[in-house]
Amino acid sequence: ASIGSATMANAGASVMLAAKTARDRAIELALTGRDAPFAGSLGTDVRVSDGRLVLAKKNLHITYAELLARNGLSTLVADGHYDPIEEANGPKAVFSFSAVFAEVRVDPDLGLVRLNRFVGAYDAGRIINPKTARSQAIGGAIWGVGQALLEQSETDPLTGRFLHRNYSGYLVPTNADIPELDVLFVGEFDEEASPLGAKGLGELTAVSVAPAIANAVYHATGKRVRDLPITVEKVL
Repeated sequence: ASIGSATMANAGASVMLAAKTARDRAIELALTGRDAPFAGSLGTDVRVSDGRLVLAKKNLHITYAELLARNGLSTLVADGHYDPIEEANGPKAVFSFSAVFAEVRVDPDLGLVRLNRFVGAYDAGRIINPKTARSQAIGGAIWGVGQALLEQSETDPLTGRFLHRNYSGYLVPTNADIPELDVLFVGEFDEEASPLGAKGLGELTAVSVAPAIANAVYHATGKRVRDLPITVEKVL
């Protein structure tokens, strides 16, 4: 698969650019502002760490709060702008990628399909928050299992209304349907994707799951199922 919502890559890039602008303005105040603590020094010699600006060469440092107070400011405001449309109209295209592997067991008498093992590998560029990214990947995999084996929206042919008004008749995966899911990220910082180095993840974690399960069912039974969900009637 090569698709994924890119909220982090796009909105996150704007936040990062705004933060860099704010940092540069703070450094400028430290060099040239009122009672400038780093007057006469070079901006390239200043680094920021733990809410402070540090000039290591002269063993000087000042907090943001102290710097703003010296200049009669209570806040330091900066904007960041990143337009993915401009990037999309450029000479390069950005894609995320996934490879998904599924092992199923099929009851030859009842036609029941159960997921045994699952491994998903994802290239979404730089992973900003590994914990939430892993949760996204696991949630997407569960979503894909539901799409492959359980979930189906049916409509009344006369009224066009959905027949499932609640979860009593609409099947979704439960803990008993989901084995241990192994997910891993193989991407690295991608400077071509966005200033943040991240790419889309969202739907990337779900779209490959149903095809992988359908292929596993085919290898187990010899039957190619091309419409979802893969129900007992389609397997027998």
